[in-house]
Amino acid sequence: MKHDIRRSEIAIAAVLRFGCTLSIVLMAAGLVLLLAKGEENKLQSTGFVGLHSLLTGVASLEPTAIMTLGVLMLLLTPMLRVIAAGISFLIFERDVKYAMISLGVLVILIV
Repeated sequence: MKHDIRRSEIAIAAVLRFGCTLSIVLMAAGLVLLLAKGEENKLQSTGFVGLHSLLTGVASLEPTAIMTLGVLMLLLTPMLRVIAAGISFLIFERDVKYAMISLGVLVILIV
């Protein structure tokens, strides 16, 4: 039982570490690209309305789109942590009660 809790904590920590690292890399890459292109004044209006336009901007290597994706990833990291906790409760600890509580927390975060 103690070993399963440790595996659960490691899995959740890995999700948090991955989300934060990816976010930092994306924001830094966008900033470097922005400085390399010399588009200092372009930060004021991005024009991104939806996910499709954001991903299109990332695909075309727009610096503001890449930085916006980094911020979005940073905002989504807590949701991914709750999902990881719910899955780890089911897989490692076999605790349906806490998995359902995690699902409830996820619903609250989404709303």
